[in-house]
Amino acid sequence: MSEIKPALSLRYTLNLEESQDGFALATFGKKQFTRFITPLISIGIIIWGISLGFSGVGRYYVALGVFFLAMQLVMRYWFLPMMFKRQFIKYQFGKSEQGIDLFQDHGELFANERKNVFNYADVAVFAAGKLTYMLEMKNRTVVIIPKRAFASPADQSIFENTFKKK
Repeated sequence: MSEIKPALSLRYTLNLEESQDGFALATFGKKQFTRFITPLISIGIIIWGISLGFSGVGRYYVALGVFFLAMQLVMRYWFLPMMFKRQFIKYQFGKSEQGIDLFQDHGELFANERKNVFNYADVAVFAAGKLTYMLEMKNRTVVIIPKRAFASPADQSIFENTFKKK
């Protein structure tokens, strides 16, 4: 039988910076290395083009690599943050209270006055960002929890130890 009182209970509203940090964790890769794969491929195409020489087909590879690299930079640092900010403001995500309660054998998520119960085994990915933690469930649901929502380092330790894979 599970406890009636949760081991950890958090209630929070996300601000724009925290939402962007969680979005970056969910979309650009959970590990730092994966963020650099596509730019490295573009740089590889440029180097391949240079090795073929500018007089022949190499100039097309260089142009293609530069185009891919420029598009990645525009998408990652301008377009996606701008669209995310627009959607955040339009749908007023920061005004809805969210929460998470952690019990001995399960957790409960609260959003928009609805409760969703989940088992800890349902958490597929746990990642920590600069401002937030991100939980990705096996059903592809993403939960973003701001680090500022924790009252003490002990609460933060309980949270991290609950979701870290052994």
